[in-house]
Amino acid sequence: MKYPKLVLIHPAPDKDRLISRRRTKSSVAQLNLPILAAHADDRFDVSILDENVEEIDFDAVDADLVGISLMTCTALRGYEIADGFRRRGVKVSLGGMHVFFMQDEALEHADSIVIGEAEYAWNDLLDDFLAGRLQRSYRAATLHDLAGLPRPRLDLLKPGAYSFPNVVETSRGCPNRCNYCAVTEFWGSRFRFRPVEEVIDEIKALPPGDLLFIDDNMFGHSERSKELFTALIPLKRRWVGQGDLRLARDPELLELAARSGCKWLFMGFETTSVENLRSLGKAKLNRAPEYEQSISTIHKSGIKILGSFMFGLDNDGPDVFARTLDFCIENRMECANFYVLTPLPGTKLFDEMKANDRIEHFNWSRYDANHVVIKPAHMSKKELTEGYIRTYHAFYSMRSIAKRALATRRDKVHTVVMNIGRKLNARYFEEGCRL
Repeated sequence: MKYPKLVLIHPAPDKDRLISRRRTKSSVAQLNLPILAAHADDRFDVSILDENVEEIDFDAVDADLVGISLMTCTALRGYEIADGFRRRGVKVSLGGMHVFFMQDEALEHADSIVIGEAEYAWNDLLDDFLAGRLQRSYRAATLHDLAGLPRPRLDLLKPGAYSFPNVVETSRGCPNRCNYCAVTEFWGSRFRFRPVEEVIDEIKALPPGDLLFIDDNMFGHSERSKELFTALIPLKRRWVGQGDLRLARDPELLELAARSGCKWLFMGFETTSVENLRSLGKAKLNRAPEYEQSISTIHKSGIKILGSFMFGLDNDGPDVFARTLDFCIENRMECANFYVLTPLPGTKLFDEMKANDRIEHFNWSRYDANHVVIKPAHMSKKELTEGYIRTYHAFYSMRSIAKRALATRRDKVHTVVMNIGRKLNARYFEEGCRL
């Protein structure tokens, strides 16, 4: 039986498409399109195109229905792709977090949009498309309980294009309401969990290699986390995930995370300033005076830290760059990501800055946390941009790498290689920031 062709697309941001060295490999395989594909593969001939890892001639793509997932920084590129397909008479559906908050804008470039979590709404859209009655918008009446989800079609992703192809989701939602984050509004204000046995069965079916858990917080509910980590231990799989510093305050949780195979954690420190943490609504979760001890405790367990920091907060002056750099180096942070404060639609930060006329423009392609789109409180836009780029170069200098990465307790070579890779990418990072 011949099925209609469904093409699912991830647009790439300008900073990755338009710089002098085209990106062809991504760290993480995004899971949303493989999940959508799993809900459609009994009715459609499904393919996934990820512009982040390959140049695509969309004019040559054969499709009956196109689905495009949009983040804010990829929205304009996504609209461009959508408009091209629609000119050829192909039906286009748009979804993702940007669409959730900017519905009227998205509808100008789509035959249909999916609002919010897709599990129920997406299936209704597919049924209506096949019946020739596609509606303008689809919104699920309720959030999914995450039990019995189909296995994501990771096999549809480009082979060899991702550092972490084994991507797993175990939970959704977040009770924290940090003012710069829209996760709670999109996924709900409480944690929802997949049954542990279903997660374990899915992992057992994955090919060899490290796992990446994409949950926003692997430690948000400590008892459930302990149950999951205990079940992971017999699998003897290494994993990477995201979490907060409450891990350092729970010895049992930390021990189980390490024993279950945790090797790296992405942790959002955001800032070393208590005042900034209060303004972000994150002072209770992130206890800045305890940062040094918490990092040391996690390091002693053998877990490495990829720290995340934002520049341009309202208590940041030009001294924030040197202060943050010194903090990262002195605490032997194995790796770090630096970002420019960016007010995304749907966040409290966006609403406040817009009301106070502190947003410079709404060119979504620059809302990638690498460009200054706000009026900073205590420095100029140029100072913020130059300090941001300078910090990246300094953190990934050979002196910094030697001091941090060579102090790593385990997997020293991997840590050094990861840092050298970022040093070699510094030119393209800067080029993207100045684009």
